[in-house]
Amino acid sequence: MFDKNKYKSTIGFTDMLFNILVGFAFLFIVAFLLIKPEQKKEDFERRAEFVVVMEWDHDQPDDIDLYVRDPAGKIASFRTPNVNFMHLDKDDLGYANDVIMNKNGVVSKVNINREVVTIRGIIPGEYIINAHYYSTRRVEKAISVLRAERAGEAEVVEHDRFVTNSGQSKAPVTVKIEVHKVHPYKILWMGEKPFSSRGQEDTFVRFTVDKLGHLIGDFSSKEQKFVVPSMLENGAAGNVNRFDTDNNYTGVTPDHDPERGDIP
Repeated sequence: MFDKNKYKSTIGFTDMLFNILVGFAFLFIVAFLLIKPEQKKEDFERRAEFVVVMEWDHDQPDDIDLYVRDPAGKIASFRTPNVNFMHLDKDDLGYANDVIMNKNGVVSKVNINREVVTIRGIIPGEYIINAHYYSTRRVEKAISVLRAERAGEAEVVEHDRFVTNSGQSKAPVTVKIEVHKVHPYKILWMGEKPFSSRGQEDTFVRFTVDKLGHLIGDFSSKEQKFVVPSMLENGAAGNVNRFDTDNNYTGVTPDHDPERGDIP
């Protein structure tokens, strides 16, 4: 008897399925190759030679000031934020200017305590970087300042701000400084120090560069004071809560600065 299934084969059907699969795979590869990748955004270019970054405890209300002296003897600080090739981007007062009062009376805060000096051009010679403990403002005081500003009143800085409500001494503030060389980029120097008393000033680093910005010699931390206690007209020591910047370098830097909203 003749068997109709004797000469049947599934090879053709299998070949067809295989070809379809290969076709789909080919189309997938072509589609994948045609997908245009997102063009990489150009990295932000900072037009500078050096950047000095100072940060301190972000959750603290303390006001630490950054001082950078260039080889020409000029100092960039909150009193002279733009001098020679140096620029201070913000006088960070700690908590005081990290908070805003919204229209609904709710206080918003950004936990950033940072000052940055950008050095946009090179002056051959030695740069000196200092930090000075200007003041500390209580959190409650900073919020009251905002409310006072809305009422048209001035801030009054208290003299007992180095003692907590419990009467215990305030913990030291950790101040960190980094020196960044921009072209080619590298972290040139970094370090940190504890600041425990109002009026404390420390030299973090001194370094010397040539006209191309190349480092000459080693880093140094030999002390150089930029801020000194103020003196009264009769030559007696002034109020312990006042400080001047050394007049050999810049103008007077009173500790209670009306431009900062302070009243002696």
